[in-house]
Amino acid sequence: MTPSPRPTVTRPSELSIIAAAHSTEQHKGEVIDGSGRALRLEPIRPSIGSMSMISMGSSAGSRSSLELGGSGIHEKPHASADEIRALLQRTNTALEKIVKIRESMEPLVDFSQFKKSTSRRSRMSSGFSDIPIADGSGSRTNLGDSYHSTASDDPLGGRSTGSTESTSSNDEDDSLLSSSDHSQLISSFGTPHELDDLREVNEEEYEEEPKKKSAPKVEEEDDDDDDNLSLSSMDDLSQFKEERLERMRGITVEFHEGLPAEFFQAVARFLHTSLEVKTRHSRFNFYKEAFVGNDAVRAMVLSGFAQDQPTALRYGNVLVKLGYIEHVSRTDDQLHNNKENFYRFTRMLEYDDEERLSDPAARVSINAANYRESVLMRETVTNVEYDFTEASNEVHALATEESLQSIARVLHKAFERKNKLLFYKGFVGCFLGAEAVNVIRELRIGTSLIDAVFIGQAMLDEKIIEPIATNVTTFQDKYVFYRLTQVRS
Repeated sequence: MTPSPRPTVTRPSELSIIAAAHSTEQHKGEVIDGSGRALRLEPIRPSIGSMSMISMGSSAGSRSSLELGGSGIHEKPHASADEIRALLQRTNTALEKIVKIRESMEPLVDFSQFKKSTSRRSRMSSGFSDIPIADGSGSRTNLGDSYHSTASDDPLGGRSTGSTESTSSNDEDDSLLSSSDHSQLISSFGTPHELDDLREVNEEEYEEEPKKKSAPKVEEEDDDDDDNLSLSSMDDLSQFKEERLERMRGITVEFHEGLPAEFFQAVARFLHTSLEVKTRHSRFNFYKEAFVGNDAVRAMVLSGFAQDQPTALRYGNVLVKLGYIEHVSRTDDQLHNNKENFYRFTRMLEYDDEERLSDPAARVSINAANYRESVLMRETVTNVEYDFTEASNEVHALATEESLQSIARVLHKAFERKNKLLFYKGFVGCFLGAEAVNVIRELRIGTSLIDAVFIGQAMLDEKIIEPIATNVTTFQDKYVFYRLTQVRS
């Protein structure tokens, strides 16, 4: 049952207020005169002129407001002349500082060695034919992630840098000169008479060009002379390689996984010095002087001897096959990538590495103190001639192309870990020859000084590394800069 609505109760005061408001609404617009009559007031209508003035004023006001609003929104600030002058002043100051730095480096760096030296080296690198090291070597190449093919991938030839090569013409280069550079260039020639003489020489050369084109035989003879010169230079560079190949004829080399057995001997020596060898236990069995298979796989990958874990496992199986390492049970001939399988180094490896382990004359790492001064002082020293006939047969057999590529990858990773892979004179992947000898001996790749220098010279012959200075033609165990040719920035 729905409740009935309550009746609305109106108070007397409210009734009086409502009545007064009603009467006021009725008499709105009326005026009571003195006789008591109500006079009705009519609204005042504006004239046409006043309406037009009001409309014009309102439209003008709206237009001005729109213009002000639009100018506030779309107006772009303009740089003042003082700001432009300040920017030019800062730019000129920065250029002056750059010029001062460049002039201060001229007594320390010989910039003339980089002039007109790239063309001949690129021709030599492109025309050099590789000679096989020994029979039976596979065609597989084991390169790292930052390594590529040698000559075809390098757009700058034998002496490329990390920068790209400019292919613009001379006219485009001249058009890029600013007015200040142009004035400096003109002032460097001297008086206006000298400039006139220079123009006459250029005109004479321009007139002689058609005459040169009409005599192709002379050009061919000049090209033949250049080719003979480059061939003679290549003969000088390949002299050590020819001696190495002559020595290899009397050495028998055994290959596994496309690499000589001496390479795996170097890997075993490296693992012997880098792995943690201690007493291990498994299921109440104790094994003395053992290491874990997982550690061996990881060490080969991190050092650069192997590119990945499957390759490291294959190399480990070769080490077991050659007898450098063995399973503690002596029943398993595989290297396993886990922590449950233990291995030992054999006595044969300890005997082969006895000379290096007992050598106390291992050179300490190069100190970074006064590094720049020592490099500038020793870089101009004459080249030392090494007698590579004293190098061992083992290192001769090790110096195959694929082994040298792997050793270069190992050096690359070692220099990166030591923070000694430098950027020098516009070249990336630079290192010191003495530092490379240190790393080769520390990693037991070469057990003697002459063997380590021989490996560096072999990499130089194979164009895997190259010297930065043009007066250096051989690998030196000194503070001389070389670079890895297949390292990209």
